[in-house]
Amino acid sequence: MIYIEDNVPTVKYNNLNTQKAAVFESTVAVTGAVTMASTLVVTGATTFTGRATQPNPVFQQTITDIDTQNATPTIAQILGGIIVHTSVTGAGTATVPTGTAMSSGVTGVAVGSTIKWLYYNDGSQTVTITAATGHTLVGGTAAVTTGKHMKITSICTAANTWVSYLETLM
Repeated sequence: MIYIEDNVPTVKYNNLNTQKAAVFESTVAVTGAVTMASTLVVTGATTFTGRATQPNPVFQQTITDIDTQNATPTIAQILGGIIVHTSVTGAGTATVPTGTAMSSGVTGVAVGSTIKWLYYNDGSQTVTITAATGHTLVGGTAAVTTGKHMKITSICTAANTWVSYLETLM
């Protein structure tokens, strides 16, 4: 297939159909529905009106299985998206990393950086999620019984300071 941008340096027509990255350095007006099949990165002030849809996204996640009574998942494991904890020798704890560890493990971390992840207890004991220094759990600690999971949203609120919201216990 031949694309116009391969042969003409600037497209100066109303319709733009490109397979390459496009950078707009001024105002871009879009009318009608917008469908995205890839990543949209927006910097600076942005206003969206109308409707934008993206097909069902596919996430590249890693399942980390921790087989100890007490666990402290690393930020690298949390960034994988799914932590499975097998606590079998007694009631255990899962301690979220310190705020400093969270910040140092996230490239380009800034206030508002957000990580959504899942903690699943597949062991035979209840596990309590606890916080480390510089990391607050909204609602305090949370007990996760065997065979249950917790959706967690962790947000950077200041330098080396994180707040995690424990969303749904199922």
